[in-house]
Amino acid sequence: MKCAIIGLGDFGRAAALGLARAGAEVIAVDRNMDRLNAVKDEVTLAVRMDATQRDALDAQGIKNVDVLVAAIGENFEAQVLVVVHAKKLGIKRIVARASTEDHRRVLEAVGADEVFHPEQEAARNMVQRLTISNIKNYFELADGFSLVEIVAPPGVIGQTLQELDLRKRFRVNLVAIKRRRLTPKSNEPMEQFIPVPLPDDVIMENDTLALSGSVIDLASFMGEVT
Repeated sequence: MKCAIIGLGDFGRAAALGLARAGAEVIAVDRNMDRLNAVKDEVTLAVRMDATQRDALDAQGIKNVDVLVAAIGENFEAQVLVVVHAKKLGIKRIVARASTEDHRRVLEAVGADEVFHPEQEAARNMVQRLTISNIKNYFELADGFSLVEIVAPPGVIGQTLQELDLRKRFRVNLVAIKRRRLTPKSNEPMEQFIPVPLPDDVIMENDTLALSGSVIDLASFMGEVT
Protein backbone atom coordinates (compact mmCIF):
# COMPACT_ATOMS: atom_id res chain seq x y z
CA MET A 1 0.00 0.00 0.00
CA LYS A 2 1.25 3.47 -0.90
CA CYS A 3 0.21 6.34 1.37
CA ALA A 4 0.72 10.08 1.53
CA ILE A 5 0.59 11.84 4.91
CA ILE A 6 0.09 15.58 4.61
CA GLY A 7 0.99 17.41 7.82
CA LEU A 8 3.30 15.97 10.47
CA GLY A 9 1.90 17.24 13.73
CA ASP A 10 1.33 14.71 16.52
CA PHE A 11 -1.45 12.92 14.61
CA GLY A 12 0.26 12.99 11.22
CA ARG A 13 3.62 11.87 12.59
CA ALA A 14 2.02 8.95 14.44
CA ALA A 15 0.11 7.97 11.29
CA ALA A 16 3.23 8.15 9.10
CA LEU A 17 5.38 6.09 11.46
CA GLY A 18 2.61 3.59 12.18
CA LEU A 19 1.94 2.96 8.50
CA ALA A 20 5.66 2.74 7.67
CA ARG A 21 6.25 0.22 10.46
CA ALA A 22 3.29 -1.79 9.18
CA GLY A 23 5.03 -2.11 5.82
CA ALA A 24 3.34 0.64 3.81
CA GLU A 25 5.21 2.87 1.39
CA VAL A 26 4.82 6.32 2.95
CA ILE A 27 5.34 9.78 1.48
CA ALA A 28 5.46 12.29 4.35
CA VAL A 29 4.83 15.95 3.53
CA ASP A 30 5.24 19.06 5.66
CA ARG A 31 6.65 22.58 5.40
CA ASN A 32 8.56 22.19 8.68
CA MET A 33 11.99 20.62 8.26
CA ASP A 34 12.25 19.56 11.91
CA ARG A 35 9.06 17.53 11.56
CA LEU A 36 10.36 15.91 8.39
CA ASN A 37 13.66 15.05 10.05
CA ALA A 38 11.75 13.26 12.81
CA VAL A 39 10.33 10.70 10.33
CA LYS A 40 12.69 10.69 7.35
CA ASP A 41 14.63 7.61 8.47
CA GLU A 42 11.50 5.46 8.60
CA VAL A 43 9.30 6.67 5.74
CA THR A 44 9.91 6.07 2.04
CA LEU A 45 10.10 9.77 1.16
CA ALA A 46 10.01 12.94 3.27
CA VAL A 47 9.17 16.03 1.23
CA ARG A 48 9.25 19.68 2.26
CA MET A 49 6.58 21.51 0.27
CA ASP A 50 3.36 23.49 0.38
CA ALA A 51 0.68 20.84 -0.08
CA THR A 52 -1.99 23.47 -0.79
CA GLN A 53 -0.45 23.81 -4.27
CA ARG A 54 -1.92 21.18 -6.55
CA ASP A 55 1.05 21.30 -8.95
CA ALA A 56 3.42 20.53 -6.09
CA LEU A 57 1.38 17.48 -5.11
CA ASP A 58 1.27 16.31 -8.70
CA ALA A 59 5.02 16.77 -9.13
CA GLN A 60 5.71 14.41 -6.24
CA GLY A 61 3.49 11.67 -7.68
CA ILE A 62 0.90 12.03 -4.94
CA LYS A 63 -1.85 11.15 -7.42
CA ASN A 64 -0.46 7.60 -7.52
CA VAL A 65 -0.98 6.81 -3.83
CA ASP A 66 -3.70 4.45 -2.63
CA VAL A 67 -4.52 6.55 0.42
CA LEU A 68 -3.98 10.20 1.30
CA VAL A 69 -4.21 11.29 4.93
CA ALA A 70 -4.83 15.02 5.31
CA ALA A 71 -3.50 15.66 8.82
CA ILE A 72 -3.01 19.44 8.93
CA GLY A 73 -4.28 20.45 12.34
CA GLU A 74 -3.47 24.14 12.70
CA ASN A 75 -4.77 25.49 9.38
CA PHE A 76 -8.25 24.36 8.40
CA GLU A 77 -8.25 26.24 5.08
CA ALA A 78 -5.09 24.37 4.06
CA GLN A 79 -6.67 21.10 5.17
CA VAL A 80 -9.71 21.73 2.95
CA LEU A 81 -7.51 22.64 -0.03
CA VAL A 82 -5.51 19.42 0.34
CA VAL A 83 -8.71 17.35 0.32
CA VAL A 84 -10.04 19.24 -2.72
CA HIS A 85 -6.77 18.73 -4.62
CA ALA A 86 -6.63 15.06 -3.65
CA LYS A 87 -10.14 14.56 -4.98
CA LYS A 88 -9.28 16.26 -8.27
CA LEU A 89 -6.12 14.16 -8.60
CA GLY A 90 -8.32 11.07 -8.45
CA ILE A 91 -6.95 9.56 -5.25
CA LYS A 92 -9.23 6.66 -4.36
CA ARG A 93 -9.27 6.99 -0.58
CA ILE A 94 -8.97 10.30 1.25
CA VAL A 95 -8.80 10.36 5.03
CA ALA A 96 -8.88 13.68 6.88
CA ARG A 97 -8.45 14.93 10.41
CA ALA A 98 -11.16 17.22 11.85
CA SER A 99 -10.96 19.39 14.95
CA THR A 100 -14.70 20.08 15.25
CA GLU A 101 -18.00 18.66 14.06
CA ASP A 102 -18.40 21.58 11.62
CA HIS A 103 -14.97 20.81 10.18
CA ARG A 104 -15.99 17.19 9.73
CA ARG A 105 -19.05 18.19 7.70
CA VAL A 106 -17.02 20.52 5.49
CA LEU A 107 -14.31 17.93 4.84
CA GLU A 108 -16.88 15.30 3.91
CA ALA A 109 -18.61 17.82 1.62
CA VAL A 110 -15.42 18.55 -0.33
CA GLY A 111 -14.51 14.91 -0.84
CA ALA A 112 -13.04 13.21 2.24
CA ASP A 113 -14.04 9.54 2.35
CA GLU A 114 -13.29 9.19 6.07
CA VAL A 115 -12.93 11.87 8.73
CA PHE A 116 -11.22 11.29 12.08
CA HIS A 117 -11.52 13.42 15.19
CA PRO A 118 -8.43 12.29 17.18
CA GLU A 119 -9.59 13.85 20.44
CA GLN A 120 -12.98 12.15 20.22
CA GLU A 121 -11.34 8.83 19.32
CA ALA A 122 -9.02 9.14 22.31
CA ALA A 123 -11.96 9.98 24.56
CA ARG A 124 -13.95 6.96 23.30
CA ASN A 125 -10.94 4.74 23.90
CA MET A 126 -10.63 6.04 27.44
CA VAL A 127 -14.34 5.52 28.12
CA GLN A 128 -14.14 1.95 26.84
CA ARG A 129 -11.12 1.20 29.01
CA LEU A 130 -12.72 2.76 32.09
CA THR A 131 -16.05 1.05 31.51
CA ILE A 132 -14.80 -2.43 30.60
CA SER A 133 -12.03 -3.74 32.85
CA ASN A 134 -9.06 -5.68 31.47
CA ILE A 135 -9.60 -4.38 27.93
CA LYS A 136 -6.68 -4.67 25.49
CA ASN A 137 -8.24 -3.32 22.33
CA TYR A 138 -11.60 -2.25 20.99
CA PHE A 139 -13.42 -1.37 17.79
CA GLU A 140 -16.66 0.59 17.87
CA LEU A 141 -19.26 -1.19 15.74
CA ALA A 142 -22.05 1.34 16.30
CA ASP A 143 -23.04 3.84 18.96
CA GLY A 144 -22.92 1.89 22.23
CA PHE A 145 -21.77 -1.40 20.65
CA SER A 146 -18.19 -2.61 20.43
CA LEU A 147 -15.88 -5.45 19.51
CA VAL A 148 -13.31 -5.73 22.31
CA GLU A 149 -10.22 -7.78 23.11
CA ILE A 150 -9.83 -8.79 26.75
CA VAL A 151 -7.59 -11.13 28.69
CA ALA A 152 -9.71 -14.10 29.81
CA PRO A 153 -10.98 -13.26 33.32
CA PRO A 154 -10.72 -15.83 36.16
CA GLY A 155 -14.44 -16.62 36.10
CA VAL A 156 -14.36 -18.18 32.62
CA ILE A 157 -11.06 -20.08 32.70
CA GLY A 158 -11.44 -23.84 32.44
CA GLN A 159 -14.99 -23.70 31.11
CA THR A 160 -16.28 -24.58 27.66
CA LEU A 161 -18.29 -22.14 25.60
CA GLN A 162 -21.30 -24.38 26.02
CA GLU A 163 -20.99 -24.20 29.80
CA LEU A 164 -20.54 -20.42 29.75
CA ASP A 165 -23.49 -19.80 27.40
CA LEU A 166 -22.32 -16.20 26.94
CA ARG A 167 -25.08 -15.18 24.56
CA LYS A 168 -27.90 -16.25 26.85
CA ARG A 169 -26.37 -15.25 30.21
CA PHE A 170 -24.65 -12.00 29.24
CA ARG A 171 -25.91 -11.10 25.74
CA VAL A 172 -22.35 -11.06 24.38
CA ASN A 173 -20.78 -13.12 21.58
CA LEU A 174 -17.31 -14.68 21.51
CA VAL A 175 -15.95 -13.95 18.04
CA ALA A 176 -12.43 -15.40 18.27
CA ILE A 177 -9.70 -16.58 20.65
CA LYS A 178 -5.98 -15.81 20.55
CA ARG A 179 -3.92 -18.26 22.58
CA ARG A 180 -0.24 -18.33 23.49
CA ARG A 181 1.24 -21.79 23.91
CA LEU A 182 4.64 -23.47 23.82
CA THR A 183 5.75 -25.43 20.77
CA PRO A 184 6.29 -29.14 21.54
CA LYS A 185 9.89 -29.37 20.27
CA SER A 186 11.56 -26.04 20.97
CA ASN A 187 9.38 -24.97 23.91
CA GLU A 188 9.20 -21.52 22.30
CA PRO A 189 6.02 -19.47 22.72
CA MET A 190 3.74 -19.26 19.69
CA GLU A 191 0.33 -17.75 19.10
CA GLN A 192 -2.65 -19.84 18.06
CA PHE A 193 -5.67 -18.13 16.53
CA ILE A 194 -9.10 -19.73 16.80
CA PRO A 195 -11.33 -17.78 14.39
CA VAL A 196 -14.54 -19.73 14.98
CA PRO A 197 -14.68 -21.05 18.56
CA LEU A 198 -16.78 -24.22 18.97
CA PRO A 199 -19.11 -25.10 21.87
CA ASP A 200 -16.63 -27.60 23.36
CA ASP A 201 -13.63 -25.23 23.18
CA VAL A 202 -12.23 -24.55 26.66
CA ILE A 203 -11.12 -21.05 27.72
CA MET A 204 -7.56 -21.22 29.02
CA GLU A 205 -5.48 -18.93 31.21
CA ASN A 206 -3.90 -16.02 29.28
CA ASP A 207 -6.31 -16.46 26.34
CA THR A 208 -7.25 -13.21 24.61
CA LEU A 209 -10.97 -13.18 23.86
CA ALA A 210 -12.59 -11.11 21.11
CA LEU A 211 -16.12 -10.30 22.31
CA SER A 212 -18.91 -8.28 20.73
CA GLY A 213 -21.92 -6.69 22.37
CA SER A 214 -23.20 -3.50 23.91
CA VAL A 215 -20.79 -1.61 26.15
CA ILE A 216 -23.20 -2.10 29.07
CA ASP A 217 -23.45 -5.87 28.55
CA LEU A 218 -19.68 -6.22 28.08
CA ALA A 219 -19.06 -4.23 31.28
CA SER A 220 -21.67 -6.35 33.12
CA PHE A 221 -20.00 -9.55 31.90
CA MET A 222 -16.57 -8.40 33.07
CA GLY A 223 -17.97 -7.29 36.41
CA GLU A 224 -19.47 -10.72 37.08
CA VAL A 225 -16.62 -12.97 35.96
CA THR A 226 -13.59 -10.99 37.11
